[in-house]
Amino acid sequence: MSDTPHQIPSPRTYFSNALSTSELEKVTQLGNSLLQNPFSYHDSVEFINLLHKGLRVHIDQQSSAAGAGHLKPYELLKDLTAARESMTSRFAMGEDLWADWIEDQRLLATSLEDKLAIRELCEKAVSEEATSSKLWLLYGQWMQTEYEDLGKKEVALGRTTNGQTQLSAEEEQMMAAEVFGWQQLLSIWQRGAQETMWRVNDSAQAWDRYTELLLQDLASSPQPEAVRKIEQWFISRLQIPHASWDTTSQNFSTFVSAADNDNWETIMQQANRMGTEAKQKYTSREFKELGLETVRRTGDLTAELKAFNEYIDSELEMPRRKRAFDFNLANALFQRALLRFPANTELWERYIMFLNEEIAQHGRREISILPSLEKATRHCPWSGTLWAQYMLAAEIANLPYPEIEDIKHRATKTDLLDLGDLNETVKVMTAWCGFLRRRAFTPQSNDEDMDVAEVGIRSAIEDLQTTGRRRFGKDYAGDPEYRLERIYIKYLTQARNYQGARETFRKLCATKGHDSDFWLRYYVFEIITWSKLTYSEMDTDKGRQTRPIEATQVLQQALRRSDLDYPEKILRTYLHHCEDHEDAEQLQIANAQVWKQSKAIQRRREQETLDQWNKYQLEQQQYQLEQQQQQSDGRPAPAVNGSAGDDQDHLGKRKRDEETDQSSSKKTRPGDLEEEPQVQPQSLPADSLQKRDRENATIIVRNIPTTTTTTKVRQFFRDCGTINSLKLTSERDGQSQIAFLEFETKEDVTTAQTKEGKDLDGNPVEIQVGSGEILYVCNFPPTTDEAWLRQKFEQFGQILDIRFPSLKYNTHRRFAYIQFQSAGEAHAATALDGEKLEGGLELLAKISDPGHKQSRHGAMYEGREVYIANLPWNVDWKELKALFKQYGYVETARIPRKFNGMAKGMGYVVFRDKPDVEKALALNKTIWKGRVLNVSISTNDSSKRQAIDVGDSSQSQRTTASPAPHSQSPAAGAGTDSPDPAARIDKMKEIQSRTVALLNIPDTVNDARIRALAEPFGEVVQVMLKPNRQGAVIEFREQASAGKASLALEGREIVPGRQIKVGTTLEMRGMKEEVKVDRIGGGPPTKQKKQGGGDGVGPVTAVPGPALVRRPGAGGGGAGRRGGLGAKRGGGVGNSGERATTTTTTTSEGPEADVEVPDAGQSKAKSNADFKAMMMGE
Repeated sequence: MSDTPHQIPSPRTYFSNALSTSELEKVTQLGNSLLQNPFSYHDSVEFINLLHKGLRVHIDQQSSAAGAGHLKPYELLKDLTAARESMTSRFAMGEDLWADWIEDQRLLATSLEDKLAIRELCEKAVSEEATSSKLWLLYGQWMQTEYEDLGKKEVALGRTTNGQTQLSAEEEQMMAAEVFGWQQLLSIWQRGAQETMWRVNDSAQAWDRYTELLLQDLASSPQPEAVRKIEQWFISRLQIPHASWDTTSQNFSTFVSAADNDNWETIMQQANRMGTEAKQKYTSREFKELGLETVRRTGDLTAELKAFNEYIDSELEMPRRKRAFDFNLANALFQRALLRFPANTELWERYIMFLNEEIAQHGRREISILPSLEKATRHCPWSGTLWAQYMLAAEIANLPYPEIEDIKHRATKTDLLDLGDLNETVKVMTAWCGFLRRRAFTPQSNDEDMDVAEVGIRSAIEDLQTTGRRRFGKDYAGDPEYRLERIYIKYLTQARNYQGARETFRKLCATKGHDSDFWLRYYVFEIITWSKLTYSEMDTDKGRQTRPIEATQVLQQALRRSDLDYPEKILRTYLHHCEDHEDAEQLQIANAQVWKQSKAIQRRREQETLDQWNKYQLEQQQYQLEQQQQQSDGRPAPAVNGSAGDDQDHLGKRKRDEETDQSSSKKTRPGDLEEEPQVQPQSLPADSLQKRDRENATIIVRNIPTTTTTTKVRQFFRDCGTINSLKLTSERDGQSQIAFLEFETKEDVTTAQTKEGKDLDGNPVEIQVGSGEILYVCNFPPTTDEAWLRQKFEQFGQILDIRFPSLKYNTHRRFAYIQFQSAGEAHAATALDGEKLEGGLELLAKISDPGHKQSRHGAMYEGREVYIANLPWNVDWKELKALFKQYGYVETARIPRKFNGMAKGMGYVVFRDKPDVEKALALNKTIWKGRVLNVSISTNDSSKRQAIDVGDSSQSQRTTASPAPHSQSPAAGAGTDSPDPAARIDKMKEIQSRTVALLNIPDTVNDARIRALAEPFGEVVQVMLKPNRQGAVIEFREQASAGKASLALEGREIVPGRQIKVGTTLEMRGMKEEVKVDRIGGGPPTKQKKQGGGDGVGPVTAVPGPALVRRPGAGGGGAGRRGGLGAKRGGGVGNSGERATTTTTTTSEGPEADVEVPDAGQSKAKSNADFKAMMMGE
């Protein structure tokens, strides 16, 4: 699908004294690579940069040797020029490459002809990168130098030929005066000022220089019209946000005082009034600008790109109704980012989608997106998304067919789209075929247009198949989404060639028959076709007697497939179809078929899960046997990419290193040196949590009558915006009430202030914006609760509320917010900041200020942490550390564990130096102890780091659920598979008998508080929080301790208004996470789906295994859940009518994992006769 050169030039070797041997080797490699693939963008850029570097070195060498008369030309100059011209014909050069080219030509220019070529080169550069301050500044300064040289009559450095005639010095002077004259200089600086005026950071560079030239022009010929022109120039500038706004205003004041002093006050007042909004807009963005500039100076391009994206995010999130959002500023910000990262495909695609949204949703019809798409496809010609958008925009702009065809040809004439998995090519061909189909059915279309569309679409499908087989072999199955075929089917349907469309579907069955979505699409086509043919071409009464036979056959054909991914979808559709369209006989057949296949699918799903569990068990037993065999033979366990001898050689040093790693706490017990070292917890990004700005979105309402209720207060402010929370309390004098209202946005607060002085139940209310009433407190003891904080801080004033953070996403969070009645009371409470507490803690108490939130730091955010998945289950942290230490110094290695002490199959390794992380990625996809490791750089992905299960298995406060190695806790053996299933089941039952589940625990309560509640009743083995289930699990050493705790803790108040409920881990599994609804006026609450299947055919019985294979639509729920059609609730009775003959215990996965095992003490299932006999007392 691409045009390739017919003849490839022979390879060559490059040579120059200006480049080192290694650089010449690289140049030769790149040059010959470009002969093979001239459309390689990155090779072209690197090739040009190396040749440019050689030119600069050559010029420096010749400058130092100029006195000796050894001037030589640069050997690779022609290659550099050819490479630049070749690249600009295929790609966009970008700001930096254009600047280097212009600078090189300036250094090499020796005649007027050379300078005219530079002028032409500058025009090409600013035409392609029109918003580049760097290029405009370079262009303008060079023009100004030439203008000044023109005045000194130094332009005739050589002779210029005009055709075949050699120009004289006078003719050259006249030509130079026309090209480098005053008006030309003014024009260039004016264009530069206008093109860059929305760049808030550096637009002053071109604008200030042009203004200086205007003032010079005015000084030479002062005219009233010129004065008014410059005044308007200044005033328009003050209405545009820019960094030097104050300087511009000061310069304007100086100009007006000199040119029109009598009207100075009037003019300046008008200018300041008109420029206030622009100044405010820059002020709101100044912090982002400073941060961006700071990152740019570090030279870290990755950090700079991230800063640009964050800046763009904040820009696009600005509210439009308050005029905070400015399209020109957002557009200029995108342009700045694209100038810095000209080949970043994702950034270009985001920019184009931004323009599309502005045009389509915000009515900016004045925007012409075609030039931007032309520029985008030149910068990133490998992006199918950009080419597809280009064709779509050209179609919307009603460009002629040949021009749109040319866009398609330019997109596919190279191999750039085929570099990946053909997905980019498919995007382009989808856009092209969609255009052909739509064009064929416009009111102005004719038979020729339809023929062109049919031939074009079929050719695209054939070309894609040919390319796919050439790239991937004969087994290439085509586009997984069959996009081109779908367009062809749509075309045939519109052309009323229903049989042709049906044949296309039938051909696809061979490659797409495993996809249930394909069959549903096929079914929809048949049912729509049937309805069109039946009710449009037949008599109505006759149509009522027909049935959609083809649609029924499609579903029946799908159900005969044994490789369907989600057959449940087809079963439901088949049953509903027969209910809606078929007769009673066919419906009866469908009911039987659906019931039969549903039971078969249910058994298959259970068997898949069971096979998965058995495979896991077999792997574990095999690994244990290998370990035992190695130990009995006296052989050490095999090491990967290392040896045991290396560990022995450095045993002393390693031990000291490990001791150092684990000495973060001041108090260290001897036994702790053998435990897994802990790393500093790293919090999730703020984006993963709900963003609320309480400090700036709260108002305080006073003078509320004592009889007023919260409902009336809410109604009084409901038209101001969404109220997140409302608290109403009595004033100290008891004569009135005071209310604290938190709104969703700061704009809502501004609206609420308009209620100042209005009557509420007869009293005029007083409103003030809340600021400084909230105290941020942290570094208090782990067992601290609300009562402790209230007792500590109530001496400073009335405390209205105390908030602890949710622990659902990070259980290491330990801070609180205390809201006082007034800002003065909160500031007085900061007197406790720095107070020494027991345990060596130093209390922190400061006024809450989100604007001064510290940036996150830690190994993960510094890129020094590696995430390892698919670890062997029996590996400990020492083995993991030994595996990775070959790549650099390892600070810590950590393997998260479950409640039963068993590893979760993943781990984290923290290196001291960031470069070592890249080296460690060499272990990715390598086999270690029978498992294929997945090694990647650790990220703040909440799916990996979400702290749902947090345990504590020692007497001290630790953050892991793994028992100590020296511990004799029964839990220590729970994670080991016993060869005797009966013994393993007994062990799990014994652990469960010592385990207590606490329900109704708020997600703000940490494990230290739970441990403090449990320890009075006996020794605690471990504690595990379940914040996503509103609970906690406690394992005691003795069964009697669990019994005492169950009786004593039932009904105890854990926080004000919340009482503990004692239950089992199975009951906890049925709990949902705590939903905190304190928002008022935000609309009706969102309905949540109930647990269990909704449309399933029957319940699915729980089977042993780590987790059920989750697939959509497989209906059915377990006991206590709502089942699908035919499923009975409660009692554990399924469709078969038989009661379960198993009881639920725990497996090696811990108290929360369920497995059905026989219970020797359980009788057989009770019949109705047994139930009747029991009731009759027989």
